[in-house]
Amino acid sequence: MSAMSYSPGGRVARWFYSVAAGFALFSGFGQMPIFKRYYLADIPGLAWTADYYATSDLHYLAAALLLGMLAWRLALDTRAPGAAWSWGPRSWWGWTLLGLLVVSGAAKVLRNLGIFLPPPLIMVLDFTHLGSAMAFMFTGLAVLLRPKPRPQTA
Repeated sequence: MSAMSYSPGGRVARWFYSVAAGFALFSGFGQMPIFKRYYLADIPGLAWTADYYATSDLHYLAAALLLGMLAWRLALDTRAPGAAWSWGPRSWWGWTLLGLLVVSGAAKVLRNLGIFLPPPLIMVLDFTHLGSAMAFMFTGLAVLLRPKPRPQTA
C-alpha cells in the first residue's frame, strides 16, 4: 500500500484538510495584531485581516473543520488500522503537535467563555499553542518541500 493509496474522500478530503490547516494557521497569527502592523491589511482585498473578530471567527471555523476531519479520520482508522493516509498527520510527531494544539486551544476557548484560569497558566497555554502551531507549520513546510521519491524503473 503506497502513501497515497488510502484516502477516503479522495482529493476533496485532502483539500479540506489543507485549507482548514492553512486558514487555522493564518487566522491564528491574525489573533496577534501583526497583519495591520506589518501592512498585510493594506494589500487590496486583505483589509479584513485587521479585524480581530473576523480572524477570530475564521479561526474557530477552521478549527472546527479541522477537528471534524481529524475525528472522521480517527474513526476510519479504527476500521483500517495501519493504513497509509494521504492527508493528515502520518507520525507520532504530527499527532503530538495536533494534540497540543487541541488541548491548549480548548483551554483558551474556556478562558474566552469566562472561566477563570490563573494568569501563569494562561501564559503557558499561549506559548504552548503558539509554539506547537509554529512547529506544525514548519513541519508541514518541510514535508511539502522535501524531495519526492523517484519511481522505481525496471
